[in-house]
Amino acid sequence: PILFLISFSGKTYIGQNDIFSTLSDIRRKLAGCRPQEKIVHVVQKLQCRPHEHDGVAIRASGSFILGRHFLICGNGVQAEGMPNIEELSLDVDSKRVGTFYEQFILESGNSIGGFLICKQELYILQA
Repeated sequence: PILFLISFSGKTYIGQNDIFSTLSDIRRKLAGCRPQEKIVHVVQKLQCRPHEHDGVAIRASGSFILGRHFLICGNGVQAEGMPNIEELSLDVDSKRVGTFYEQFILESGNSIGGFLICKQELYILQA
C-alpha cells in the first residue's frame, strides 16, 4: 500500500483527504481576498540527483502566483509543451502571493521506468 503523507508547519498529515483539506486551506490563505483567482506554481529552479541505489531526488523551488498556467521557467529550463515565461510576458514578482520549496524522493517501482514517491517535503512561505 502507498502511504500519502505531507509535513507542513511542524504537523504531519496522513491520507489523501487530510492532505487535500490542508493544501486547500493553505491555498485559501495565500489567495486572501481574491478567492476567484487561481493560485498556480511557477517552478523557477529544478534540480535532480541520484538517490541511494535506484532512486532520484528532485528539488523544486519557485513562486505561487495568481494566474492560469502551471509554469516551469527557471534559468535554462523549458518543459516540453509548457508555455515559456518570455512568451507570456509575466511579471512574477508583481503576482507573487507566496514561495515554495519542495523535495521528492523517488524509488524505482515494479514496472520498467516506473517510480514511486517515497518521501515528499513541502515548505510554503506567504509573501
